[in-house]
Amino acid sequence: MKLFFAALSATLLTINPANAESKVLFDVQEHCQSRETTQGVRYIPPCTLPDREYTFSLPENNNTVKSPSLEVNFQCQSMRPLSFQYQLSRDGNIVSTGNLAGTRDSDERSSFSLNSLAADYTFKLIKMEGGSGFQAIKPGCQLIATTVDNEIKIEQLAEQSKINIALLEATTRALAKKNTHFFKFELINNKYWLTTLEQLLTSESSTTIAIVNNAVEQFEKALALCRTSYCYNSSAKEVETINHNSEQYLLATKQHLDDLLEAYDFGNEKITDEITAWLQLRTLINKALFPNEENSD
Repeated sequence: MKLFFAALSATLLTINPANAESKVLFDVQEHCQSRETTQGVRYIPPCTLPDREYTFSLPENNNTVKSPSLEVNFQCQSMRPLSFQYQLSRDGNIVSTGNLAGTRDSDERSSFSLNSLAADYTFKLIKMEGGSGFQAIKPGCQLIATTVDNEIKIEQLAEQSKINIALLEATTRALAKKNTHFFKFELINNKYWLTTLEQLLTSESSTTIAIVNNAVEQFEKALALCRTSYCYNSSAKEVETINHNSEQYLLATKQHLDDLLEAYDFGNEKITDEITAWLQLRTLINKALFPNEENSD
């Protein structure tokens, strides 16, 4: 399942220790049995699945565009593969699941990362593989969750918003064309535009790249389903998903900008270039979300 404003990747985030909080969710020394061998201490089954979860939220901040980031690292050397299934949930609803596996190379680690404008996520381990039977695990095998507040440049926020505005407008236009020929024509055009954008994109933001990649995948699914005269009925769901995801991203971004601007004293503080950029972006988002309303800041 895709997160509409998140980037899920195997890349590592840059963590500033001063602003980071960590929690060990699994430690082989605590959750497995130890045994002395000719090679030193090794840990063997039975290993227990830790009943632990990690919840993190976006703290209040003033006049700063920030995003909470989650990084989960699993570094583990074992004779047989040791892995965990995890789930990410929000408000009691599962929004993502996946797998983290240990590696034999001590310099490698399996990781999961999330950047998001939203808050109140819970990361939990739900299943362990390789924690029973014939197994030997080296010391230092740990799975650690870390959160940190990362500052988001307004340029990145604007870039992501503009892509979502374009996706919202494109999918709204496509969904209005229930004739199979014209609907498919819109799908092809949108996929071509996104594929071209993907090739030209030089953004350093993993969130921006994920937004484009996810939309390309969903347009490809829609086109794959668009094979008969009932193309609209079979493909519309995928297009509606892109439309909904883009709308939700823009609503979240608008709310974030509203909160930042509400804390700004326009009567007594100078309107800086940064504040001007926030106002311009909010106006742009408002026009996309509410095209039939007059917007004023």
